[in-house]
Amino acid sequence: MNTLATKSMRITHSAMGKQSMKSLSRSSIKAFTLVEMMVAMLIGLIIIAGIVMLFVSSKQTYRLNTAMTHVHDNGRFAMSYLVSDLRKAGWVDSDIETVDGHSLAAPFDQLKDNVAVTGGKASDSLTVRYYGEENCIGDKPSDGVVQNQYQLEATADGLPELKCNGASLIKNVESFQIRYGVLTADGLKYVASDSVSDISLLQTLQIAFSVASDERNVIDKNVTLNGVLNEGPYTFSDGRYRKVFTSTIVLNNNGHQPPDSLLVSE
Repeated sequence: MNTLATKSMRITHSAMGKQSMKSLSRSSIKAFTLVEMMVAMLIGLIIIAGIVMLFVSSKQTYRLNTAMTHVHDNGRFAMSYLVSDLRKAGWVDSDIETVDGHSLAAPFDQLKDNVAVTGGKASDSLTVRYYGEENCIGDKPSDGVVQNQYQLEATADGLPELKCNGASLIKNVESFQIRYGVLTADGLKYVASDSVSDISLLQTLQIAFSVASDERNVIDKNVTLNGVLNEGPYTFSDGRYRKVFTSTIVLNNNGHQPPDSLLVSE
């Protein structure tokens, strides 16, 4: 009997112990309160918002850098080509003698000022003339005189293009301006084409054009672009990145000498 009683007491104590452990275990587990859950959600939302803002900022920076790179590369190429070609104005090979001598009397032709262009600003144009094998579109001149006409032309689906003999040199050009350095009694003076009365006084050219990016909304809107030479300023609101390219060209092949009154004597 004692043995049975002892076993019964052990079983009873064991069961009570297990129940006591279960009660303890349950009492030690705590659930999140509503406030704690809301705080955790708020922190998570703040982290997600920060990640989204970082992504958007990185994407916008990438778009701006890409637009700047394209504008700068295209602008530098176009300006380099223009300068190289316009420097040849009036050029005649040393083994050729024309009726004008060893340089053309008319290095430029069809000088125009402030021609209206759809989608762009009123711009200038000119035709450069020199002896050469082919013009800017690969045609060989029958008389040996290359004639390359540069002007801004409208396009059907975008901003104007700067073209040479109808072939695109650079797109998204909104203004193309030319000033002519004319020798006067007071020194060199830059004037528009309609003020060039004597080609022999033409010593230099100033050319400038503004280029816009393909993509819109890469910079703040309502931006004012400083004047392109003496034209402008221009105000834009499409968020495109823009840059003005300018260069001055010395003309070395003018076939005429300036009048004696403007020559410096020693």
